[in-house]
Amino acid sequence: MVKVADRQTERTTLHQVAAQAGVSVSTVSLVLAGKAGHRRISEDTRIKVKKVAEDLNYAPNLLTRSLRRGRTHVLSFYSTFRHREEADVYMDTLSSAVEMAGGESGYDILVHCNFNRSPKEIYQFLNGGLADGLILFAPQPADPLLALLHKSSLPVVILNGRDPAGIFPSVSDDVALGMGLVADALVQNGHHRVAFLTATADDARDADIRLHLLRRALLSQGVAVPDHWIIPSGEEATDALSTLMSESNPPTAIFCWHDRLAYGVLATCEALGIDVPNQLSIIGYDGLRWPSSTRHMAATVCVHQPTLARMAVKLLDEYINGYEGPLREEVLPVTFSPGTSFGPNLSLQRSNS
Repeated sequence: MVKVADRQTERTTLHQVAAQAGVSVSTVSLVLAGKAGHRRISEDTRIKVKKVAEDLNYAPNLLTRSLRRGRTHVLSFYSTFRHREEADVYMDTLSSAVEMAGGESGYDILVHCNFNRSPKEIYQFLNGGLADGLILFAPQPADPLLALLHKSSLPVVILNGRDPAGIFPSVSDDVALGMGLVADALVQNGHHRVAFLTATADDARDADIRLHLLRRALLSQGVAVPDHWIIPSGEEATDALSTLMSESNPPTAIFCWHDRLAYGVLATCEALGIDVPNQLSIIGYDGLRWPSSTRHMAATVCVHQPTLARMAVKLLDEYINGYEGPLREEVLPVTFSPGTSFGPNLSLQRSNS
């Protein structure tokens, strides 16, 4: 066991290695860079320098080396939501996917988690040379950080969003396809009474676009979502469900704007005695299973986060390496999974029999 007193208190420098080996700093640098043979440094000197470096526990200063070479082989990952919750299945899954994708492409990932800085301080930190590029997650069009980054030379890829200025490339899931798949499944299974549970906060960036696209896709097939069936709701959704199911002709399906809400709704349905999916079908978005007391697997639009992350890292790598072609805005196809919470409208089948 290494005692605390035996550990180094300061980093060993090239000058210290050179002094103990009795050679110049440039000789040490060449030997440790594997270039001794190119400069006719003797084998005895090479062995001596390597031994001294090992005895002194020398490790190169990677920041200095990176500044000299112009590359750190690090990518930054920053969430513009500027907060992180414990047990956040979505961000845990996405962050892990970005980390794995970075490693596969030869990068380390610097995940930023200090959200107490001002936009200018964040910008200075992101643009300070620690990373070769930035994966910027879900920025709003008016985010001041986005405007600051537009002025920099830092390569940036937006993940789940687009740059309103048309400067930064982006990678996102195909929301329009996803909402089209949901609309098709609903109509094909006889669901003409559909409600939408949306976000309660103004900062829910995906809820509005999903609502808009789903209403449009349903309307194109003759199904209208009434305004009073678009209800902001928290995860338990007790009030929303009680209101909807007390109507004389209640909805036969509810779309929840993300899976976390869908699993909360499923648990509440079981508590209220609502039969899923025979009485009510529940659909979410993201393809993630959240902790819940429900026995159901939520129907959902599946977004394969590992593929999304690989697309973002690959695209950022291309820009870091000098890509100068047309602006890239890449879209990941999605799929629909019925899980166990989606089924045909049985009330329609009974009325037709």
